[in-house]
Amino acid sequence: MGATRRTLVLLGAVVLAAVGAAPTAAADTTSNGVVYSVVPDVRAGVSPQGPGEWTVNYEKIAGGDPAITDAINRILDDEADGQVWLFAASASKSSPWTFHTQGRLHFRPMTISALFEGQYNAVELPNMPVDTVATRVFDSRSGIQIVWENLFVDEQAGLNRLGELTKKILPATYVTPPLGGWGEYYAGWAPVERNFRFWIPTDAGIQMYFPEGQFGREVRSITIPWSAVADLIAPAFAPITS
Repeated sequence: MGATRRTLVLLGAVVLAAVGAAPTAAADTTSNGVVYSVVPDVRAGVSPQGPGEWTVNYEKIAGGDPAITDAINRILDDEADGQVWLFAASASKSSPWTFHTQGRLHFRPMTISALFEGQYNAVELPNMPVDTVATRVFDSRSGIQIVWENLFVDEQAGLNRLGELTKKILPATYVTPPLGGWGEYYAGWAPVERNFRFWIPTDAGIQMYFPEGQFGREVRSITIPWSAVADLIAPAFAPITS
């Protein structure tokens, strides 16, 4: 993901709106043999504490088992709401700012994933705009979230592997290093959960997203092949590699 593709995620709503630019429906809306409809939703509002405004367009699902659908949609709503509060609380109280983000769903045989990408911009402040990314991954068989703790048989062993692979794959993916060189950002691939919190499963493997600041002034993304982590995945989630 290049520097021009800036991404930020703001989740939360002080003011809810029923209007806004609707996200485009995902091309494939089938998971676990169930066909879902993609339903657009939006959070929009203005800051009560300063000259700011935000719009969070995102997608939810309809159809299938109501218990599973409702569980997934509740978390998607929480993600949309929580980011708004996060950025609105820390945003400038004197300079105009905007936040706009888009959340899109991705469907695979046993997963439904959400990828939020957007941008925060306070034009009168330095180092703007700022891009961020956020993700959620769900098991479409049950509606539970898939996180490293349940995906890997041993979470720390999984994080160790992700750290080792990121250290190799990231510099190979981005030929031009960030300012100061990759060595300046060694803490970014340390095997701790906060360094690997944004990801979605794809056919090719685990698509990792690293927010702006973790490895320089851009959001970066790499793919970790399933074959490189297959031995660490819990048997219950083995189909995720298909």
